Amino acid sequence: MTSLEIRNLGVTFGNNQILQDLSLDVPTGSFAAILGPSGCGKTTLLRAIAGLITPSEGTIRFGKQLVSVSSLVLPPHKRNIGYVPQEGGLFPHLTVADNVSFALGKEISRAEKNSIVAEMLNLVGLSGFQKRLPQELSGGQQTRVALARALAIKPSLVLLDEPFAALDQALRAGISEEVVALLKKTQTTTIMVTHDREDALVSADLIALMRSGAVVQSGSPADVYSKPISAEVAESTGDIITIPARKLGPTSFSSPLHLGGLQGSADGELLIRPEEIKVSSEPIQDGVRSSILRVNYYGHDALLELQAESFAKPVRARVVGPMDFAPGQQVFIKLVGPMRWVSGKATRE
Repeated sequence: MTSLEIRNLGVTFGNNQILQDLSLDVPTGSFAAILGPSGCGKTTLLRAIAGLITPSEGTIRFGKQLVSVSSLVLPPHKRNIGYVPQEGGLFPHLTVADNVSFALGKEISRAEKNSIVAEMLNLVGLSGFQKRLPQELSGGQQTRVALARALAIKPSLVLLDEPFAALDQALRAGISEEVVALLKKTQTTTIMVTHDREDALVSADLIALMRSGAVVQSGSPADVYSKPISAEVAESTGDIITIPARKLGPTSFSSPLHLGGLQGSADGELLIRPEEIKVSSEPIQDGVRSSILRVNYYGHDALLELQAESFAKPVRARVVGPMDFAPGQQVFIKLVGPMRWVSGKATRE
């Protein structure tokens, strides 16, 4: 069963088309990340799934249940969705316990609410925090309270709208791992909106890349990273290098970074990731002589900026582990990646 199925969704505000012909499937129990730049429609999509805005066209289904089509829209409180907005959205005048129990409704007794609150806070590692106010919590703790509130109603779907954006970099990684692990442990189908490609690649089972109000590519993190449909999409998930090239055969190319240089006129480009360039201080077969312009060292790896003798534009190569490269050093580089051929806006290996 597909937990979420969106077909040809459109959302219009006045004369502005925010979403157009957007389609997406999210399987039951998976963690999906909607990745794209600011203004591409990510939050609008999330709000449409939640029922907070009415689409102008298309359909949304939860499993077999049709929740949005044309003028028929199931209201938010009947969708069984847990929603975590940006910065948590906690009520500052309510205690942690009251924030978590807010969505449970009046039909549930106080004793049952207390039991659910205790269960949810234990789940997110905040047992004993019931009487605290949001301003007495750290940013990470506030995020976990917001998640506890979302999970309290036992939702069939959880929506996260850039939940870690307000946290500093050091805290973000730890809290992100905790929240993702918790949601996967409870097998809760989750959709997270983010513009942080590392968050998406590390967290998600499924990544949907958005551009200009539509999903342009979706798949596993490995697929969208290694098989991008365009150079623009490739840049969403990592650093890229494009170099002029000529196709010599189904899998053979010439380029300024191939031994012998670019043969004939350039009629396309190759798309390369920095880690797909081998760097050696000793001559290597088919290697192109280059000089190191700069070394950005990150501990676990380093990014080298290089100037090849046969190519006017500097290129970047990533090397891992211990390394002894330095600016000004003469080295040899060789393309070892899949060498994706770029034709127009599409790439293929």
